[in-house]
Amino acid sequence: MKNSYIFLTVLAVLLLGTNYFSYSQSLYRDFPALSLGADFAKGYFWRGSDMGHKGSIQPYVSATWHNFTLGAWSAFRITGDSSEESEDEIDFYISKEIGPLTIALFDYWSYRKDNRPVFFDLANQTTSHLLECQIIFTGDEWVPLNFLAGWFFHGTDPSKSLYLELQYVQPVFKGEAIIYAGYQARGDYYAGKPAFVNTGISVTYPLTIFKHDNFGVFADLMGNPYTKKLFFNFGLSFFR
Repeated sequence: MKNSYIFLTVLAVLLLGTNYFSYSQSLYRDFPALSLGADFAKGYFWRGSDMGHKGSIQPYVSATWHNFTLGAWSAFRITGDSSEESEDEIDFYISKEIGPLTIALFDYWSYRKDNRPVFFDLANQTTSHLLECQIIFTGDEWVPLNFLAGWFFHGTDPSKSLYLELQYVQPVFKGEAIIYAGYQARGDYYAGKPAFVNTGISVTYPLTIFKHDNFGVFADLMGNPYTKKLFFNFGLSFFR
């Protein structure tokens, strides 16, 4: 557990330090760019798993300053069963873009409304947090591929799973389609052995409502080859 805290602290200092020393002279000349919005979805599905939401509200907010971002994302179920899979979630993250690469730290915090755990309990045996280090490569129009590597290094996954995902991005009219495949390379958080756990296609399309361009619709057809389950999700996005 001590090594996990040291790793988290060192990586956060590197992310913050790079920003501070590179842009200290412009500190008072500009301000962070704020972004906020919310998705209203049929359900909540993540990396090949159904999180048990029968209707899900997913608000988010972030602040970006010189390719450095602090943000929060959440998923609140409208209805759902009382199983352990039906939980609300609040996530926090910090990231730094370096060219086509993004380095990020995520804190996933899940809880049940009838048994909310202590937020500041970070002990590895009792915490409800899951900490992940991510490295993301983002392509462009010449290389329309994105790649994600996410490693759980502390929290509710003692196996410290490693998740890899490759995405192919293609414009569709005014929207975008993403074909993706996710593979668990290590651990047992997503599957009992190394396996493909998340494949599918996601489509997003912008909308103009009452002369405002702050809306969009999305649909996601996904399958988990390991569990042999198929899911379909759709919803409405609002952003500004």
